[in-house]
Amino acid sequence: MEPGYKEQKAPHIVFVCTGNTCRSCMAEGIFRAFSQQEKTLQEMAVSSRGIQAFDGEPASSHSVAALKKLWDIDISIHKAKLLSKADVENAGLILTMTRQHRDFLRSAFPEKKSSVYTLKEYAYPRLSQEAVSIDIADPYGMPYESYESCAEEIFDSVQAVIGNLTANS
Repeated sequence: MEPGYKEQKAPHIVFVCTGNTCRSCMAEGIFRAFSQQEKTLQEMAVSSRGIQAFDGEPASSHSVAALKKLWDIDISIHKAKLLSKADVENAGLILTMTRQHRDFLRSAFPEKKSSVYTLKEYAYPRLSQEAVSIDIADPYGMPYESYESCAEEIFDSVQAVIGNLTANS
């Protein structure tokens, strides 16, 4: 290593929902699978957390099944993790599933306010917030079809995020 060289840490993106067993782990799995096709994103670290997660809980079986069926993505080894202060501090970008999650994090960590968005508002910055819901509804406890619909909504948003990130790099 040359003198004066400072090692750069790869940017870190964190997807956040409530329990880290449905939405945020699906977003993480989709981002991991599809960001690898973009050279500029291959070094980006990605994780998911829950604001009220119970560490070690598995991803919901419907979330696992939906991602496997729709895109052959395997998140079966996912274990939920509670969002920590260190997770927030180390994140370059935090994407939440709802305004409530976003507002909670912006209030709890005002120094990170400019790094916290809902997934949809970051994905679609030009859309009118009134014209489209910026929340991704929680499928927890719903029938399997709700998980597939949720996964497709997350997929579309994550694809837009990948496009935004590659356009800005």
